[in-house]
Amino acid sequence: MRNLCMVLAVLLIASIIWIASVFRADPQTPQEPPPEQSTQLRKQGNQELAYLLVKLELRTRGVIGKHYTRPQSSVPGVNLVYKRWLAKNAILPAAVADRIFSNVVPQATGGRAWVKMVVDDPRNPNNRADSIAEKLLGNIKRGEAEAERTTPEAYYYAEPIKATETCLPCHGEPRGEPDPAFPQYKKNGWRAGEVIGAVIARVADHG
Repeated sequence: MRNLCMVLAVLLIASIIWIASVFRADPQTPQEPPPEQSTQLRKQGNQELAYLLVKLELRTRGVIGKHYTRPQSSVPGVNLVYKRWLAKNAILPAAVADRIFSNVVPQATGGRAWVKMVVDDPRNPNNRADSIAEKLLGNIKRGEAEAERTTPEAYYYAEPIKATETCLPCHGEPRGEPDPAFPQYKKNGWRAGEVIGAVIARVADHG
């Protein structure tokens, strides 16, 4: 019950932030084009579910991340306070997405599925890869736009995730320096645009 309340609270906060950004939007500012619509399913069954889970996590991270790079006020001090508030309350792309998906997806699918961001040295132990996910991560880091694998137990699907300006305050350079928001962790030395890992979903026939 406590985990469910926490997830609902995070979703509520994210919704409030999004709604506020809509009302603040400058009507003269070009808006991001809507995602392409398709009348045909690209995949079916377990493959479709894995594909959608990866896309949903990537989109969730992107929506939260934009609030760090988009100015919230013309007053620089207000923007700084706002970013610090977001960090203090762990309203971060990884923290929000990981918390939502690690709780909701296994529960909603009866343990059949999970989706996570897989990197070489994850801060969140829940994001550690299994042997198949490690191989897919290697494929992604070698430049593949997507990777998949079918085993007797499950179907895996992966897409790359790149570092953005949002990531750099906590994960950028110099490598090994304490994270200013979370000093118990060290910076990773990531650079904007660099492929830092993969978002991978696993869907089995049975839980």
